[in-house]
Amino acid sequence: MISKAVLQQADALSTSFDTATPFRHAVIDGFFDESLCRAMLADFPRFDDRYARNEMGDVGGKAVRTGVRELSSVYRDIDDYLQTPAFLDFVSKVTGIPELLYDPDYVGGGTHENRDGQGLDQHVDFNFHPATRWHRRLNLIVYLNPEWDGAWGGNLQLQTDPWNGDVRGPTIVPLFNRAVIFETTERSWHGFDTIHLPDDRKELSRKSFAIYLYTKQRPSAETAAPHATVYVPEGMPATLVEGSTLSATDIDDLRARFTALRGQLKFLYEREKHFEQQIAAAEGALEQAMQALRVPLQGYATQASAPRGLWPDGWVGADFQFELIPTRKTRRLDVVLWIPPNLATDQEFEIAINDRQWRHHAARGTASTISLDVAHAAGESMAIRIRAVQTFVPNRDGHSTDDRALAWRLTGVVLDHK
Repeated sequence: MISKAVLQQADALSTSFDTATPFRHAVIDGFFDESLCRAMLADFPRFDDRYARNEMGDVGGKAVRTGVRELSSVYRDIDDYLQTPAFLDFVSKVTGIPELLYDPDYVGGGTHENRDGQGLDQHVDFNFHPATRWHRRLNLIVYLNPEWDGAWGGNLQLQTDPWNGDVRGPTIVPLFNRAVIFETTERSWHGFDTIHLPDDRKELSRKSFAIYLYTKQRPSAETAAPHATVYVPEGMPATLVEGSTLSATDIDDLRARFTALRGQLKFLYEREKHFEQQIAAAEGALEQAMQALRVPLQGYATQASAPRGLWPDGWVGADFQFELIPTRKTRRLDVVLWIPPNLATDQEFEIAINDRQWRHHAARGTASTISLDVAHAAGESMAIRIRAVQTFVPNRDGHSTDDRALAWRLTGVVLDHK
């Protein structure tokens, strides 16, 4: 389905992609076979308000259809092709990204139609697939506009830093059968300027077909914490300077900018409330789990309360405390544990049971047992406290989102009653 001419340009396109600025991308004219592209335009779905709701839930000037296979046999054939090794290997060759994965759900993709007055603020896309948790790596957009003038707007704009108004990247007119492939990273800012169609072309719209490709792994240097799409609304118009006289068009433009900005703030506010509810629910569930937690015990004793400093996954912090009440006479207590290799040095422990104290040394990356001779009668409480000198935080090396300060891992507690 990709045109023969484009397939033959794979090596040149790879060089173009790898050297492009402000981030890696390629613009490819005549991407699909001409007759196929015409058929895609002929079967392009009509604008439907049901598919035109934005992130704030309002009906806007952009309609998106992700149910590609429902559109027509042409789009079903395209969907079949996008899953093939032939297509994925070609894109891998152009971009240098191996083991690309197709998304059957077209999350955020599919057919896109934008009407007169619609624009798209500069943004970076969500970076993990919401269902599979795959890494989002590439955007591929094919434009379906046989009649388009760059003066009408709707031009794809690539930027390096929209927070500072930086506009160094190219402007790409959405011409018919032109494809754009670009890498999805934390700096791949893109959007398009507002569409202003002439009075005799108001029936037109900006049409495109978009797919996003993923991988299961990604270089750690390119990996960020999961996030949704991040938008930067337009700032002050460049034409607005001291002493300017505002026209009706200027007022409409300013009104549109302020409306978009307020809408974005409202969306972020609603999303923050949703996140806070989720965090509160998660914290409540964690608190319940912590209260129900008990040390993994072998022996005859009761645990009246939850330990402190122990996590449900067995990891322990710098200060670990728990209480046992033996139901039989006890002569020894063993704490079986594992020392992670992530620590800066070997682990040192200070242990106290009631008024008695011990010390224990354990090498990094090894299993160890703290064996303590005790003499406790049945019913005599044992208040146990274990302090560790060394801790590490998993997310410090960038390979984890775990920000706990961890010292060691508890395998079990064993009481000897003989």
